[in-house]
Amino acid sequence: MRAINLIVLAGLGLALTRSPLSGSPVVESGPGSETNSCALLAETRHEEGPGQLPADRAYLRAGTNRFCFLIPSGLKLETWSDGRVALVTRDYNCQIVFRIAGPPLLEGSELNPDSCSQWIVAEHATAQILKQFSAFADSRQGPAYEVGLTGTAGAPRRGEIAFIPSRVGILEFSLLCSPENFEAARRQLHTVMLTFRASDARGELHISPLSDKI
Repeated sequence: MRAINLIVLAGLGLALTRSPLSGSPVVESGPGSETNSCALLAETRHEEGPGQLPADRAYLRAGTNRFCFLIPSGLKLETWSDGRVALVTRDYNCQIVFRIAGPPLLEGSELNPDSCSQWIVAEHATAQILKQFSAFADSRQGPAYEVGLTGTAGAPRRGEIAFIPSRVGILEFSLLCSPENFEAARRQLHTVMLTFRASDARGELHISPLSDKI
């Protein structure tokens, strides 16, 4: 039986106006400075059926735009008051966060990897960029970074942050966890990104169920 827990995130802007990722330093040609805001809905659905592996999937909605991704085992979906959606462990040691960090890029513009890394350091005062590489979500590519930083209690933390341009806006996927759990948590982040889907221009979301056939 499908269980649905509906979470309403009131007052979330679909794309943050004049965010650090929407200005000209991050893109080769700066996108527009104004975007329409609308409420975001998020829910967890348990899916199962004949020929299908049981799985929990997160569904997000912002106006006519919809998104979904698989929720890895051991994580639960939360919405935060600052407008982000997170998958967290019970002790909050691992946090995988998704948000729309800025409006869409203008046609022909690209994310500037160097400026993205500068934004990370500006946003996280103790962050050190350890590695830069490419990441993929919804058949789109963007810059990603492995980072080391210090937590609020002074404990070392490891993370991965990826920026993916999309029709809706600049999508940000980020992971934060303890160093000893980093490799396992990174695999969970990649599961989220590889199963991430965004609706098309008509608002339709195309999802492939998990088959139990290997």
